[in-house]
Amino acid sequence: MDYRKYARTDAIRRRRRRSFQRFCFFVLLLLLLMGLAAIITWIIEAITGSGDSSSLAGASSSQISSSVSQAASDSGSGDSGTAQGVILPEKGRVELSYFADAAFVGDSITVGWNDYKGAAALPDTNVIAAIGATPPTGGVQWKDDAGELYDPLAKIVEANPSKLYLMFGANALVVEGDFVEDTLIESYGAFIDDLQAQLPDAVIYIQSILTPTAEGTESHAGLTAERIAGVNERLKDLAAEKGCWYLDLEESLCPDGVLSADYASDDGLHLNKEGYMAWLEYLITHAAYDPENPYVGGIDPGA
Repeated sequence: MDYRKYARTDAIRRRRRRSFQRFCFFVLLLLLLMGLAAIITWIIEAITGSGDSSSLAGASSSQISSSVSQAASDSGSGDSGTAQGVILPEKGRVELSYFADAAFVGDSITVGWNDYKGAAALPDTNVIAAIGATPPTGGVQWKDDAGELYDPLAKIVEANPSKLYLMFGANALVVEGDFVEDTLIESYGAFIDDLQAQLPDAVIYIQSILTPTAEGTESHAGLTAERIAGVNERLKDLAAEKGCWYLDLEESLCPDGVLSADYASDDGLHLNKEGYMAWLEYLITHAAYDPENPYVGGIDPGA
């Protein structure tokens, strides 16, 4: 055996082995350094990125709020899985403070809130309504309690409510004829357009027309259950078209198809105190979810 050749070969193998070992060491060291850098970067982002996370959360809430204020045709879109224009179902309860920046707008049925909002603990809620009123368009003037004329749209804008609860229709439907229904829907839509132009951030609720008792219908021949049901369907469609919420008050106040005797005044058309309290209870449990003004307990049961 040539030991000199063997020694040279063995020395070469050892050098190659040491080179490979050094290479593996450097690769392992590099991987460790990269892992350490990733951990340090994650820690820094976790500490300094909390503000960004809040911003992202805020953006998400803003996007939800924006989608709520737009019309939706898909029943899976909108607030809490409910599309606007679809009947807003019963939700969680809101505090009475929810109505502090609200305005009730309508005819003589809405006027009654002036008599009962104190008993309902709604002292700050705006009531902008008039006897015999229909949706005001084209500069139509209403009369206040003193008989003075005023511009209802200007008064609503001046109040600057965040929520608007609208109820119109009974006065128009007293007159019989299909043209009356068409005129009502057209003026309703034009009024909502005016409101959205002046108060773009306000949440608008269209409330169903209430079917009078038999006594009420007898004295107001145009206010039949069938006719009111048809107009309410058109109001529901209008809510979808305009991006508003639709509230089916009849399911609470007219459980048997007409205004409950427990809630009706003597004329069978207007409400008594119990009627306004039942109306308020319905509104408390049928408010569109708002993360800035959440339900009692802070949970959206429809989410």
